[in-house]
Amino acid sequence: MAGTRGWLAVKGKEGAAVLAELDLVGNGDTYPLAQRGACIALPNGWFVVITRFASPLLTEDSLLPLSKGCKVVAVQWDEASISVATAWEDGKPAWHVEHNGESGVRVLVTSGELPPPFDSLHARFEAEQDAADMAGDDVDCFHALPVELAETITGFEYDLAAKAYGVPAFDGWKMGQEAIPRAASRRLQRRMARSAKPWWRFW
Repeated sequence: MAGTRGWLAVKGKEGAAVLAELDLVGNGDTYPLAQRGACIALPNGWFVVITRFASPLLTEDSLLPLSKGCKVVAVQWDEASISVATAWEDGKPAWHVEHNGESGVRVLVTSGELPPPFDSLHARFEAEQDAADMAGDDVDCFHALPVELAETITGFEYDLAAKAYGVPAFDGWKMGQEAIPRAASRRLQRRMARSAKPWWRFW
C-alpha cells in the first residue's frame, strides 16, 4: 500500500440504496482496479465504496445514519503513521481500532465490543513486532492491524482486482448534488464543513 486510502463497506443494504443515502450517483465508468470514485458489490454481500483519505463520506455524521438497519465498516489509512478501522451497526457505534505510530509502535486505541478476529490478529502482529525488534528492524507492524481487521471482516482488499472477486469491474460514482433535493445538499455541505476537524476523530 502506498499514499493514503479511504473506503467503507456496507452489509444489509443494496448498493443503490447505499449510494443514494450517501448522495452519490453512478457515472457509467468502470475500472479493473480499486480507486477513488469506485464501488463494488462483493459476492459475500458487502457493498464497498472507495473514496479519499479524510473524505466527509467517512465521518460519523455520514455513516451513523447509513448504518441504520445494516452494518458499516470504514477504513482510513495513510502510509506515514495513522491507520483506523471503525464499525457501526443499526445506527450505533460498534467498535473502533486506531493506530498512530507517533504515539508508539505498539499503541492501539480501541473501543466497543471488538470483533472475534481482533484477538488472533493482535497476537500475530505482536509476534511479528517482537521478531522485528529482536532483529533490530525499524518497522511498525501494528500499522497494518486496523486495515487487516476490516479486510478480514468484509473480505475486501484494496489491492485486488475486481476479477479476483468474480466481478467484471468496479463501477464509478460521482457526487449527486445536482440530482438531490436542496435539503440533502445542505446535509452534504454540513458534512463537508464538519470534515475540517481531525479526520481520525469519529466522535
